[in-house]
Amino acid sequence: MKTLNSALWAVFKFFRLNEIYRRFVKDLLPSSLNNKIAKITLKNSFVPHVIEREIKPKYSDALQHLLRTDNEIGDYLEFGVSNGTSLKCMDRVLKKLDLDSVRMFGFDSFEGMPPSAVIEDEGTWKPGEFASSLKTTKQYLTVNGINWQRTFLIKGWFNATLRKETIREFDIKKAGIIMVDCNIYSSSKLALNFCIPLIGRQTVIFFDDWREDEEFGECRAFTEFLLENPQFMSEVLGRYRPTGKIFLVTNTTVF
Repeated sequence: MKTLNSALWAVFKFFRLNEIYRRFVKDLLPSSLNNKIAKITLKNSFVPHVIEREIKPKYSDALQHLLRTDNEIGDYLEFGVSNGTSLKCMDRVLKKLDLDSVRMFGFDSFEGMPPSAVIEDEGTWKPGEFASSLKTTKQYLTVNGINWQRTFLIKGWFNATLRKETIREFDIKKAGIIMVDCNIYSSSKLALNFCIPLIGRQTVIFFDDWREDEEFGECRAFTEFLLENPQFMSEVLGRYRPTGKIFLVTNTTVF
């Protein structure tokens, strides 16, 4: 039943039926039914925001591609950690491939979506949505055997943490794989701009909430990023469910 509830709630959110419920239906339903829905929501508030069986093979493919085509993989940078499911998946793939030298950096406010979410991307996302406290995320990752020797969680709004000082502090030389899972346009753009000096000869970028609309969210941010940085060429590497899209980015100034 837990798996069924999780799947139902994922479908509910994917088609934005949760917003219909939140805005129009909630007050019309009897309290007993509202309570049942609330329990399902709470029960699944820690449901992975990615489908693990979908993303783990994609992570593995990306890492093996970089191993074949570059001298070094670089680090894994994730923007939008929430409860840490993607970090856990990457950690397990790195262990399976014996890639002990790859470090993992997770950037998140750990307060959910920023206040600007209310005025961006047609109001699709809400301030505070997807919130998971730093303590809760650390507990989840620890229970799942994360390697804390190479994993760093960086708390704060992106406009405060995505700075050159952060690159220097952690001595980040190259981003081999980037996960952009911050949904809204402004956060996605900040994340991509932060990574400009870290993109080597080749970097694989995952977008977890991609919509084929150049005026919306991660697609808009990436479209602008490529126009503003003509040294980067991109090609689609693949997709994963429900909304993930993967690009190989080549830096034409690096040989």
